[in-house]
Amino acid sequence: MTTSTEGRTALAAAALALLGGLVYAAGLVLDVVTLARFPADAGRIGVHAAVDGVLASVLLSGGVLLLRRHPAGRIACVAGSSAALLATLTSLVLAATGLAVVDLGGPGDLAAGGLAALALVLPPSAVTLALAASRPAARWVGVAPA
Repeated sequence: MTTSTEGRTALAAAALALLGGLVYAAGLVLDVVTLARFPADAGRIGVHAAVDGVLASVLLSGGVLLLRRHPAGRIACVAGSSAALLATLTSLVLAATGLAVVDLGGPGDLAAGGLAALALVLPPSAVTLALAASRPAARWVGVAPA
């Protein structure tokens, strides 16, 4: 069992990156199912699937590499969690401006969709980013922080 601060910090970042990667992989599967069911909406679904695919691959590989104490894992965790934050915020802005639709089947769709995104994506992504970018995680992978 790892008892060092470096190990605990890096393992927490890796675990969160792996969980986030699994969430985006599940989203990719749902995008493929949605595309099969609603082919007329292929453009929007395709963009969403591409984002989910990139985020899943970066976060999953980052989590695995961080567990293996590889410096690229830390970089991938930082990049993946940053991209997840950016994608969520972009989606919220697009929905708020009317360029994208959040359809949950009732009144208050935008507010409910925004709350769900904020609650499910932003906190774990922000924590993953903070942990992976921290000095203890850098020491864990053998990078001397400046």
